Amino acid sequence: MKFIIRSLLLLFLLYGVVFAVGDAYLVHSGAPIWLEIAFPIVWVGLQYLIAPKIIEWILDICWDDEGVLLPARNREFIEKLCQERGLKIPRIGIIQSGTPNAFSFGRIRSDARVVVTSGLLEILTVEEANAVLAHEIGHIEHWDFAVMTLAGLAPMLLYQLYVITEKISNFRALAYTAYVSYLISQFIVLMLNRTREYFADHYAAEVTHAPNEISSALIKIAYGMVRADGEYRKAIELKDTEQKSYWGREHRLGGTIAVMGISHLNSGMSLALGANPAEAAAVMRWDLVNPWARFYELNSTHPLTALRVRELNKQNYSMQQTSTYELPAEQKIRWGLFPLELVIWATPLICIGTFLSIVWFPAAFKYFGITKPRHLLPLLMIVGGITWLLRVAYRYRGKFTDSTIGMLLEDTEVSQMRPRAVRLKGKILGRGNPGAFWSPDLVLRDDTGIMFLLYRQSIPFARFLFGVSEAEGYTGQEVVVEGWFRRGMAPYVEMSKITDGYNQHRMYARWIQILLALAVIAGGWYWLQL
Repeated sequence: MKFIIRSLLLLFLLYGVVFAVGDAYLVHSGAPIWLEIAFPIVWVGLQYLIAPKIIEWILDICWDDEGVLLPARNREFIEKLCQERGLKIPRIGIIQSGTPNAFSFGRIRSDARVVVTSGLLEILTVEEANAVLAHEIGHIEHWDFAVMTLAGLAPMLLYQLYVITEKISNFRALAYTAYVSYLISQFIVLMLNRTREYFADHYAAEVTHAPNEISSALIKIAYGMVRADGEYRKAIELKDTEQKSYWGREHRLGGTIAVMGISHLNSGMSLALGANPAEAAAVMRWDLVNPWARFYELNSTHPLTALRVRELNKQNYSMQQTSTYELPAEQKIRWGLFPLELVIWATPLICIGTFLSIVWFPAAFKYFGITKPRHLLPLLMIVGGITWLLRVAYRYRGKFTDSTIGMLLEDTEVSQMRPRAVRLKGKILGRGNPGAFWSPDLVLRDDTGIMFLLYRQSIPFARFLFGVSEAEGYTGQEVVVEGWFRRGMAPYVEMSKITDGYNQHRMYARWIQILLALAVIAGGWYWLQL
């Protein structure tokens, strides 16, 4: 409970609830414009000052001030590196967690901290751990704390500009422009964050003269972040309640650290599902050649692990070294049907978004002098429903055929839009969200690897009911699963049917979507006749 309360307080303080309340008060109290503009600047400055203390308070960090917790060879590396680079040695902390990761934080170089988990020190070699430590020191030397704080201020100022000018009739155009810029700026901030990660990787490879070590570390961390040495799997199979509770805590703690860490669960999850690290290069090819990978990455704080490894391989070549994970350095993206798939994916969403914008923000259209056609709203319903039917037909197709997880993970053509209809046989290890008793998603293992199974229903509360009433019953059972293999930031199979020899459960998400789309078309057609 202490951990949950602290995490909620972190979200409350650092992610804008207090800011939103304070800003709303200023706007509606008639405060001067200069004060409304100054408020987000002051708020971000306050966050910058107190964030390190909040992080220390939230996370149970054991500070190695006596130099006895961090292995001697790792500490010697840090001391030597800082001396060579003219940096003050950062304060080193250890978090007792089996989930491997590392992060740095602070305000300026002289008060920086570097924190690693015990799980990271256990699964990495000394050289790999040194490369990770160098990556974090790279963030310190590059002033990334300050850079990302300033970057995060830009969206807040744009949103504030929208709030201020939206209520002034002569400045509505500026207001709407500011709002659109605010939305775009959030993606630019994420892009900058990913760029800083590339810089830190490059720094680590440069100072260690061993790009392979940081590549290997990134891949091992990706494995460890999902199953943390396989202990959670073992606890699930043995139905060890105490161990399940422990690894559930590990999952939550890993998610908290991942936001700041060297690797994020989503950006490397595909690697964690391979049978062993030696297969990583084959699994990573999807990230390199499939255009959907870059599309999904737009909303990620960290680059895809495959792209990071490829950049590190280029440094290997420049240093005339052999790469451990050979990837095509100039592998071209295979665009194929991506433009068509993007249109099929986006068209119904555009119709829905336009419909809601007209209904909710009629003043904006009136301000710009846009006169909507008389039958625009029912036509949007009809077009949206028809294109949604097309989207469902495209996303749920194919005849279920036998496959293995190892074969699926090497498929570079599949995406969330382009599935493979598959039939898998294996053992259910547990829930997809460790420690969450309501999680309806499952994890399947066969002789070639591990795969997430997603339970999707369009009926309200159906996922929750399956999670609390049936999901646990499949744990430890040999099952046959039919569904559609897809890849987003991580590979998964969307289940259509799961059978354990005694029980069978079917999912009807596509049929419900079809019925809803038909209902929308019928409603639009009826409206059109009025």
